[in-house]
Amino acid sequence: MSPEPSHSPRRFLQTFPRLALVAAALLLLGLASATSAQTHGIGAHRGEVAGTGGSGSIRGQIISPTGRMTQNTVRITLESSNSGSRTASAGEDGVFNFNNLEPGPYTLTVDAGKDFEVQRESVYLGGGNQNVSVPVYLRLRPESNPALAGVPKPAVDLFVKGLEASRKGDAEKAVGLLEQAVAQHAQFGLAHGELGLVHLRAGRLDKALDSFRAAQKSLPEDSEVQLNYGVALTQKKDFPEAEKQLRRALKKMEKSASGHFYLGLALMGLKDIDGAERELQQAVKLGAGQVPSAHRYLGGIYWARKEYKRAADELELYLKLSPKAADAEQIRATVKDLRAKQ
Repeated sequence: MSPEPSHSPRRFLQTFPRLALVAAALLLLGLASATSAQTHGIGAHRGEVAGTGGSGSIRGQIISPTGRMTQNTVRITLESSNSGSRTASAGEDGVFNFNNLEPGPYTLTVDAGKDFEVQRESVYLGGGNQNVSVPVYLRLRPESNPALAGVPKPAVDLFVKGLEASRKGDAEKAVGLLEQAVAQHAQFGLAHGELGLVHLRAGRLDKALDSFRAAQKSLPEDSEVQLNYGVALTQKKDFPEAEKQLRRALKKMEKSASGHFYLGLALMGLKDIDGAERELQQAVKLGAGQVPSAHRYLGGIYWARKEYKRAADELELYLKLSPKAADAEQIRATVKDLRAKQ
């Protein structure tokens, strides 16, 4: 029997990318600030801000880890290389809106005050994504996090320095500092969790899994730990346990596009293709272009079903969102073959 073509549907569905980044790392980094930014007025109750005459909109929902909205004003900045920047503030229910937006890429920056880390989300308007809903999960700064209660100050200081090194891309320094932190306080769940992320990004899967297990022992109900652990388990191809962890995480993070994306991959590994399709579609619905690979896998599912038009449409969306992907040329050839079969 001749080797299976590299772009056949069966191999396509079996080929998983390296899942070396957690959910938060799947979200694209913020775009460069516009060269001629124009600041527009802040809206009233729900931060409704008009754009430049387009038909698109971005509706956001701020979600606090405490379950209650912060009493501070939550400032949201929307930036685009095409139309500058504009600002809004979230209402008491955490909702904000940007309306009349033109197609293209946007970056949301959410500043909820001194107790929370600044969050950035990338959104793409265009094609089927003209009106997008974006959940924004706030994260407490280390010094404001109740999970630090009872942790010795020297360990906290090492943890904060480790976080800073990680965000600057110095993985080895981050590992050294975080390992010192957990050596001083073995039940330091946050430090174990961050250490797991650093190992995962560096491709040290077994060490990442060890760190996430330790984090979960100290923080058994922490949804971010569950999500990150689920991502690592998916990469390890322990699909049953990955599904368990991801479903636990999504009980609190039901609007997490990346959570649904990884659950879709885990279900695909379990050969639950219908379930995988539902989760990948939910990732697309929530993700606003944040998880372009969801289109890639949906394309593979439809291809295997001989739904060639749907497959080609999904793969073209993937290429539009990831034009420089490593497999872009292969996918373009696949789309051409699929279009010829319609």
